[in-house]
Amino acid sequence: MLVDRHHLDPLTGRFEVERMVVRDGRARRLTFVKRLFAFPELRDRCTAAGFAWVTGYGEAGSPLRSDHHRMITIAEAP
Repeated sequence: MLVDRHHLDPLTGRFEVERMVVRDGRARRLTFVKRLFAFPELRDRCTAAGFAWVTGYGEAGSPLRSDHHRMITIAEAP
């Protein structure tokens, strides 16, 4: 069994995650931080790094929407 509890820190944009894993009757807990980048932030970082063109897509190459579970970001060098 695996249980994750997420807490969003809105000032940093990071999720603080507490995970509990139960395997073979033994439980262990661990914590970690994960960062989810939104497309505008990825686009700005790519253009700041010198990429000329940046676009985002959802699953199967469709236009990116808020209900997608995955994001594909493509950046083209000048």
